[in-house]
Amino acid sequence: MADKATKPLGLKVILVIFALELALLLGLDITYVLATLAGEVKSLPTMLALAALGLILLAWLGVTFRALSQGRRWSRNATLFWQLVQLAVAWGSFTGQFANLAIGIGLIVPSVLVIALLFSRPVFAATQGEIPDED
Repeated sequence: MADKATKPLGLKVILVIFALELALLLGLDITYVLATLAGEVKSLPTMLALAALGLILLAWLGVTFRALSQGRRWSRNATLFWQLVQLAVAWGSFTGQFANLAIGIGLIVPSVLVIALLFSRPVFAATQGEIPDED
């Protein structure tokens, strides 16, 4: 994909949803760091591990977002994987001691939309790009 004008609407919607997911994840990670610095955590090693994993996930999703916006073929698989992870979390949020219907629905709706759009013809065609060889 050479420029933004060639991006189909479906891909633009995916990128907006993905950006919102990244922003929410960043906010959650910042909350973890601030809670740790304020001493409001029960287990410091656990919170540090969660914050570190959050930063690693943010880096991976950031690279995936960039590749998806550039039309890289592999980014569809990474995006699909992330949406499936969110669906698994959503499924778990419907049951158990801390069940929360709003979280479950808030994860399911965008994930299903992104998955459906990933398999649409225009998005599939727009994400066939390969990384050029660097000499």
